[in-house]
Amino acid sequence: MARFHDGGAEMRRLHEASMRARKPWVDAAQTPFRDDALMDGPPSCTAADFELPRLRRCPLDAGDLVWGPRLGEGLDGCVWKVWFGDAGPFVLKLFWDNGPPEFAHYYAAQRECQVAALLQMMETAVEQAVAASRPILINANPTTWDDALDNQAAFSDEARMTQQSATQQEPEPGYRHITSTPRMKRCYGWLTLDSSAFSELPWQLRPPVTKVGKVERFIQPDKEYTAIVYEYVEEGENAVEAVQESMDFFWLAGFGFTLSPLEKNWKSGMLVDLSDIVPPRSYGWNQRLYGQDSALLLLGRDPEPGQQGFLTFRRRPPRKTQPPHRPTRPGARVGRPRPVLAERRHRSQTPRRGESTVSSN
Repeated sequence: MARFHDGGAEMRRLHEASMRARKPWVDAAQTPFRDDALMDGPPSCTAADFELPRLRRCPLDAGDLVWGPRLGEGLDGCVWKVWFGDAGPFVLKLFWDNGPPEFAHYYAAQRECQVAALLQMMETAVEQAVAASRPILINANPTTWDDALDNQAAFSDEARMTQQSATQQEPEPGYRHITSTPRMKRCYGWLTLDSSAFSELPWQLRPPVTKVGKVERFIQPDKEYTAIVYEYVEEGENAVEAVQESMDFFWLAGFGFTLSPLEKNWKSGMLVDLSDIVPPRSYGWNQRLYGQDSALLLLGRDPEPGQQGFLTFRRRPPRKTQPPHRPTRPGARVGRPRPVLAERRHRSQTPRRGESTVSSN
């Protein structure tokens, strides 16, 4: 009897193999995040803009770049204090990856461009809403991915047009108005730099070879890299009230924190490393880490009684594992304890590893 090849089974096998080999962080990195339009005037705030946030190009001329001291480096990139001719100082953050990372990690340039673009749009939307007496209406206690998306969408032009005037009625129970935004550092857009730009710099200013854990980061020759220009924020005290105001706004606006937010990424009450927060549509957003939390915990101070949150969870001591000499029941399986994942996947957007970033200034 003739034997026939089961084409359907072969296709299923190939599909399963491709799914096993799929790298979700690579898929997520294909989403556009840069806009070639120069950053001139307020950004567009349509619903489509919020669904696909893209940061506009920096209007400053890279040819006028004057390098100041290197401020730090980490897993995401390297940071300098810079001037553009006589203008400045600014902060320039250069990202190591000029494409999707080869390991399970978010695309740092993409995340930071998306966050910066969204915050600009939200600031503009709040100003326009207050001027039109149509304050933005959001869920006052968002806890899920859908809540985060809905609250983010509430800043769009389309959503604001449906809101009634604040003088007509108070928000229904469970909702609140957004009438202001916390002080956030200004972003001047993205630009690109060729690796040759560093060849004439003194050694102490060049991006160093940086090793974070087992990952080695460095600039490769003949490559082009993305950088973002920010205002320079002077060192200053992180007032608890200012940090709490920002943390509450990020939560209400749909942003989640990473598993390892750091006090050093805040200066003068402002978040200076925007990769510490994750938009709900971006790779790495995690519902387990989404919610209101305490600035006291972030700043390493004693929380108020009863305060809980993901930062409280992160500070708990690790659970003790079973000692090897402890007797077990007959036939029980004895093996290594399961590793604790830094972030659990949420849909297809959450990485499987912990996250380490570098302060923007």
